[in-house]
Amino acid sequence: MTPNESWKPLLEELNTQQECLDMMSAAWTADYRAHGGTVFCGRGCRECCSLTVNCSLTEAVALAQTVNDTQAQAVKEYAELLGKRVTPEMNLKEYLRLQRREMGWCPLLDEDGACCVYSSRPLSCRALLSTKESFFCGVDFSELTSEEKQTYAQSLDNSVTEFPLHYVAFTRETGREFETRALTLMRKNFGFSVYGAMPVLVHLVRYWGFAEAVSAGRNAAQAVVVQSGLPHPFLVDIA
Repeated sequence: MTPNESWKPLLEELNTQQECLDMMSAAWTADYRAHGGTVFCGRGCRECCSLTVNCSLTEAVALAQTVNDTQAQAVKEYAELLGKRVTPEMNLKEYLRLQRREMGWCPLLDEDGACCVYSSRPLSCRALLSTKESFFCGVDFSELTSEEKQTYAQSLDNSVTEFPLHYVAFTRETGREFETRALTLMRKNFGFSVYGAMPVLVHLVRYWGFAEAVSAGRNAAQAVVVQSGLPHPFLVDIA
C-alpha cells in the first residue's frame, strides 16, 4: 500500500517526530539510570502490549506500509473481532477493560513477545517508559487489595511519574504533544483529523483504502468507516 502524494509531508513530519522522541527518551533514560533510577522496559517485555493503543491516522498509514501480509491478516482479524465486541452503549472504562481482558496481546507481537514493527511503532508506545516491573504494566488494579494498592503507591518515584501511574511523565507528555502536532497537520492538509485504535486504523488503511478516502474528504472517510462496520467513536474518531 502506497499512499498518494498528499500524505508525503505528514509522513515526513511523523518520521522526524519519531526520531526526536526516541532520542529524547534515550537521553532521559540514560540520565535517570545514571542517578540510580531504573527503567524496566526491554525486548520481549510485553505486558504493556495488552493496553489500548491509539494513534493518529498518519501513524497508521506508516504502519500499513510496514506490515507484511501475515501481520496485516493478524491486524484484520483483531480489528474485526474488536468491532464485533464493542457495543454502542459501552463506556470508556468498559472499552478499556474489554481490550485488556478479552482481546489479548497486540496483533503485531511475534512469538517471543517482541514488536514486529518496532521501528514504526506509534508515538504512544515509544513514549511509555516504566519505572516499575512489567507485572505492574499488566495488572488490573481493580483486583488488588487496598494494602497492595497502598504499597504500590508508596513505591512510586513521584519525581518522574504522574500519580497514580508508574510511567515516566516527561516522555508521555512529549508523545502527546507530537500526536497533537500530527493531528493539527492533518487538519491543515485535509480539513479534519482522524485518531483511534491502532489496529482498526491500520486495518482500514490496508484493506479499505482509508488513506485515499480521507484525501477525498470527510464524507468519503465517514462512508468507509460505516461500510467497514467500525463506526464506534472509540475505534475511529473523525474530528
